[in-house]
Amino acid sequence: MPDPYKLMGAGLDLHSLNTHLHRWRFNMTTGETREERLCDEDAVEFGVINPLYQGRKNRYVYSAVGEPGWFLFCGLVKHDLETRTVTRYSFGEQRYGSEAQFIPRDGGEAEDDGYLISFITDMKLDRSECVILDARDIAAGPVCQIILPHRICSGTHAVWAEAEELAS
Repeated sequence: MPDPYKLMGAGLDLHSLNTHLHRWRFNMTTGETREERLCDEDAVEFGVINPLYQGRKNRYVYSAVGEPGWFLFCGLVKHDLETRTVTRYSFGEQRYGSEAQFIPRDGGEAEDDGYLISFITDMKLDRSECVILDARDIAAGPVCQIILPHRICSGTHAVWAEAEELAS
């Protein structure tokens, strides 16, 4: 007898969804569309770039990496689209994060001059925290870790807004 929950379970495993980093190019004159797979290594979701580069040529993409067998995020990757290299940061054992947001550094000059911010749920310590990573070197780990007063669910969606944007 077929497992009635098999299809539902497939949606819970990021790897079974076969999510990988792609780029689509649109020729606005001819209507031609080209698709390019940029990385085969990781099942990734929620790719972000420096928002100052939206709609422009960019070199770096940051994504959440999936925990095999689950729809949980166990780390972040930085894809360098020029060198085709990948830098990784693992949240640690039984630690799962949210989608990360890129915050450009005030006065920053390079595309990757900024921060990644994510919420982490630590199942072993039964707590949550906010971590901030230097986007130039995510493998070095957090430059700031803020323990939250309550544990939050893993996989929280996020958006970054400057204080001036919120005031308007």
